[in-house]
Amino acid sequence: GTAERPFNWGGEISERPQTLKGLELTDAERAQLLAVDRRAWRHDALRRKRTLRTLAEEFKVSTTIILAETRSLAALEQFFASAFFHQVVQQRGSLGLSFAEFLLDGCRNGAWCAPQITDIVRLEAAVAACRRTLAREGAYEPAALPTTINDRACIRLAPGYGVASFQANVIAAIQAVEQYLFELSLMPALALCDDAPRLPQLPEVEPKRKLYLLFSPGATGITLTHIDKPTWAVLGEAKRSTEIRSLLARAGMAGVKAPQAQGILAEWLECGGLMLST
Repeated sequence: GTAERPFNWGGEISERPQTLKGLELTDAERAQLLAVDRRAWRHDALRRKRTLRTLAEEFKVSTTIILAETRSLAALEQFFASAFFHQVVQQRGSLGLSFAEFLLDGCRNGAWCAPQITDIVRLEAAVAACRRTLAREGAYEPAALPTTINDRACIRLAPGYGVASFQANVIAAIQAVEQYLFELSLMPALALCDDAPRLPQLPEVEPKRKLYLLFSPGATGITLTHIDKPTWAVLGEAKRSTEIRSLLARAGMAGVKAPQAQGILAEWLECGGLMLST
């Protein structure tokens, strides 16, 4: 681990001055932490692996590709010594979304090089974010809309909804990994065999072809639906609360004419994918 990490997950606290660097602690609080019996930090030696298993269940496709490429569990365990982990613990944020940022950082700095990995992490992170928004805010039940809506009114995506664009073959790549994981799950010990199923070659990335997806609450979780580019452009402007007139202006710059954009807004307000916000 690094000298700056505040905790060695499942390990012990170092007594070096840099251990708690960056934390707003008084001398008394620092002394209190360093006075803890080191055996307390080793109480649950498997805590890191159990936490990683939970994270890998939510990001199962991207973590599978990374492990197949690196052949090293340490590649993922580095999360617990990263700034992303430190920050989420200190701020009591979402561990899953922080893990997604760690994976995306690995994509940017070349820690994993599979050409499909960036979009797969982005897709799994989008699903994870929609789950958390839905859990935090609850499902939105659309009410009767006013007869007229002022263009200064604010609008945003309802809880559990999201939109994003990806390279065209991202779904096919995910399905290939899921098929591999299914075959392995039939008899996990097969992984020890020389003739065990191996992760197949994934479909090539086609950067010039785009796939536009809508994420929405479903009976069994977050569902994915293909949408056209104009719908993606309009709904994408409503990820955060924004005035309708500003949204229409930005959609216009993306090539969506005002009547079409207004029709998309009306349709999604009616079905509950969009909501008026304060």
